[in-house]
Amino acid sequence: MTRQASSLFAGKLFACVALFTLASVVPASAQTESDILDFQCNTTTGAYPLGALASGGDGTLYGTTSVGVDCGTVFKLTPPVAQGKAWKYNLLYSFTCVEDGASPTGSLLLGKAGKIYGTTQNGSGSGYDSTGIVYELTPPEEPGSPWTETVLYKFSGGTDGGNPTNGVIADSEGKLYGTTRLGGKFGYGTVFRLSPPAQVGGVWKETVLYSFQLQQDGGYPDPTGLVMSASGSLYGATSATTRYNVGTVFELSPPSSGKGNWALNVLYEFRGNADGGQPSGSMVFDGTGALYGTALEGGSLGNGVIYKLSPPTAQGGTWTESVLYTFQGEGVGDGYYPVGTPAFDSTGAIYGVTESGGIESCGGNDTGCGVAYKLSPPVSQGGEWTEQVLHAFTGGSDGNNPQAPVIVVGTTVYGTTWWGGTGPCQLNAGGNGCGTVFQITQP
Repeated sequence: MTRQASSLFAGKLFACVALFTLASVVPASAQTESDILDFQCNTTTGAYPLGALASGGDGTLYGTTSVGVDCGTVFKLTPPVAQGKAWKYNLLYSFTCVEDGASPTGSLLLGKAGKIYGTTQNGSGSGYDSTGIVYELTPPEEPGSPWTETVLYKFSGGTDGGNPTNGVIADSEGKLYGTTRLGGKFGYGTVFRLSPPAQVGGVWKETVLYSFQLQQDGGYPDPTGLVMSASGSLYGATSATTRYNVGTVFELSPPSSGKGNWALNVLYEFRGNADGGQPSGSMVFDGTGALYGTALEGGSLGNGVIYKLSPPTAQGGTWTESVLYTFQGEGVGDGYYPVGTPAFDSTGAIYGVTESGGIESCGGNDTGCGVAYKLSPPVSQGGEWTEQVLHAFTGGSDGNNPQAPVIVVGTTVYGTTWWGGTGPCQLNAGGNGCGTVFQITQP
């Protein structure tokens, strides 16, 4: 969760009203941005989406809102049957702030038989301030009937971890993996695994694979979710360390015998300088085993970077970080403070959003309302990556300050804005709108 969203969550300031390179920047071309949905913060839609959208593969989109209705929602959007018609919105589940969880903020995992898996960072039986759950949503047998939520695990906030913020991933055996922002043996967060029961209706088993110590291993693994390699190793990031205090990228490897402790290896420690700092969003592998991610801060201008971590050429060597793009920020219009997991298209281009920058003083926001961007790889080896602003948010009906990664389906980019749009909401920090779901159609 990024700087604006996390500060508001910490203070519970939400309210629903009325109910290595400075690469070149190229101008936007013929792409078109439009809103699919304006959240209303009412009994229908909820408000303030903070998690990434998930593609159902048939054109449908799934997502969450962090507040509204009761304590957040899970929703489905179905594309129109004819061009120019509206998308169909379905509320799949509304969290109640107690046993079933509160404030879903991470990505959704679409599983077998139409099931959906996710996390809430709060809610587990003692109200909004409790320490979160992992949940499963099961579709109804009869269309139109309610979905069923099953709480797979309630975090205590103790050695088992607390406050998961980034959803879960799954292996081929159906085990779920994720991180908690707090808790663990030392209180600085965990990497956990949930193993399904041997029999239907049984209890899922939680295992803490690693407890962060806030030493060289880092701590508070809340900026990003996990990604798994073909060998079963887990990769993620932390937001703090004892030395530079701007985060690490780590690898967590399973024991070779199948029994024993998982081993953590810090692949890279950010310094907060030109290399970036405060990683944001999960990472993505390419075909060579390199990892790509975003860092909210740092870079030569302090406005964040898109980075690449290349694996060592020889066993036991070190990973190498390179900065693909440094955001230039105010006066340039390329945006700053990039958030979320990079999204790739079939050409190797990277898509994402920044939470600030773009049009200065948009909608009364002096830091800008953020942009959606495309980063194209160099045409020749060793050349510069080129950034193109696909859309600069205005703070009006198109929304502003996106906080979650985008996804790319074909040539269309889908994402959410944290607030803005036409809904009747406001934040105590100022501003209007309950957030949007948007699409950017490219030629």
